[in-house]
Amino acid sequence: MSAIAEYRTAVLALLVDPTNAIFSMNDVDQALRWSLSEYSLRRPLIRTYQFTVVSSTTFHELPVDFITRHVTQVQLWDSDPEKMLDLAFYAYICDEEWTIETSTEIAAGEVLTISYSAVHQIDGLDSAAGTTIPAADETLLETGAAGRSSQMHALSKVETINMNDAVVKLYRDLASDYLSTFNAGILKEPGIAVAAVTFPDINMVF
Repeated sequence: MSAIAEYRTAVLALLVDPTNAIFSMNDVDQALRWSLSEYSLRRPLIRTYQFTVVSSTTFHELPVDFITRHVTQVQLWDSDPEKMLDLAFYAYICDEEWTIETSTEIAAGEVLTISYSAVHQIDGLDSAAGTTIPAADETLLETGAAGRSSQMHALSKVETINMNDAVVKLYRDLASDYLSTFNAGILKEPGIAVAAVTFPDINMVF
């Protein structure tokens, strides 16, 4: 799995800016964060959390450091994986704390295995240790980041009237094509490689 340096290099190559003359590393990192977030909505990283029930109840308030977008499954834990019992549940967040409501009362001392979605990470980005993106999807993520970078660059330059119309159009076209490729890619089955589209040299319009 690639680390942040490889991702930055790949995104800058798609932007035809290998020396950071136009896009800063911060620009690329911000775009990668966006791409990770969008990718994770469609193909979330699923993690598990073990929660020991304190008192017999159907309402289970999770610690404040439990953070997720969605709770995907709740099981009654057993040392034998084949005996793990799926529980009907309702999960909601109130005042930044998650509560799991199970359809049946769970006795004190029992352990719930809670599966939840998380945002994928890239090794070295925001101090993450390890990359969770499948190798087959790396080009897809990089394409999304390149599209986001192009989009934000065009918007910021339009606002400051600091770019000629031909360059603005070029970046808008790059953003449209890259983001279309990215959005189409995340709708496909996970792990299907997506080839980034090829564009003329950006330097040709200056």
